[in-house]
Amino acid sequence: MLGIKPQKYILFIVGLYPLFKLKNKCFITFNVIKEWVLKLLVTQMSLKTKYIVAIGGGGFTHGTDKSLDNFILGIKDKKNFNIGFLPTASNDDNAKTQLFYKRFRNLGHSLSHFDLHTSSHGFNNWITKKDIVYVGGGNTYNMLKFWKNKKLFRIFIDAYNNGTILSGVSAGAVCWFNSILTNSLNNRFQETKGLGLIKYSCTPHASSEPERIVILEQKVKNALMSPGFAIDDGVAVLFIDGKFSKVFSSRPRHSAYFITEAGIKNLEE
Repeated sequence: MLGIKPQKYILFIVGLYPLFKLKNKCFITFNVIKEWVLKLLVTQMSLKTKYIVAIGGGGFTHGTDKSLDNFILGIKDKKNFNIGFLPTASNDDNAKTQLFYKRFRNLGHSLSHFDLHTSSHGFNNWITKKDIVYVGGGNTYNMLKFWKNKKLFRIFIDAYNNGTILSGVSAGAVCWFNSILTNSLNNRFQETKGLGLIKYSCTPHASSEPERIVILEQKVKNALMSPGFAIDDGVAVLFIDGKFSKVFSSRPRHSAYFITEAGIKNLEE
């Protein structure tokens, strides 16, 4: 079954159905065949490696930290990627979109962006063709509310399960987590819910806004938020199949931290 498209197995199994008939007696019902097909699809999906890259701040939308982008491009053994940019959190800010094209043009990759605030029509077809999706920074709360209202969560989840690298900075980093410490609503630090692809909490900008670590630690210790990650600017954290894999830092003395009830652990130490 490995390496063969599920569609071919479906056609093969359904094609065998008449062979199971004998004098109007069917030894295998169509419901059984349907169950086989569903199990096959689940098996195929589980074989896909799932990737998320969460960047605490900086990156090409700030004209900095080029090595962060190279880190994302080096995750898979591939030369030419189909990369998509989503500026939803900045209300589809064209300036950030142009920085995306400036950073990646002339590198041999296929580039495109999607302005969801203009229209979400065709988004599912767009994202299914992407090797990498990069979500820009901005207002975390408004972006997630917008995605939820447009019923886009399922599309992101399907892309994740299909092996698309989901990445992003700031709002585009924390949106993949179950729980988020953000100040994007009323400029007060509070919890909001993300897509839940990573079953931990997260907050970005830990180096430029160090109070985030203090607040997240307090909330975790008081069981108000689940254990999770605080990520410095200029730092990327890679998760594979929902589990922490490694930290990449483009800046000296910048890192990522895992916060539990027992305390704070520097993930580079």
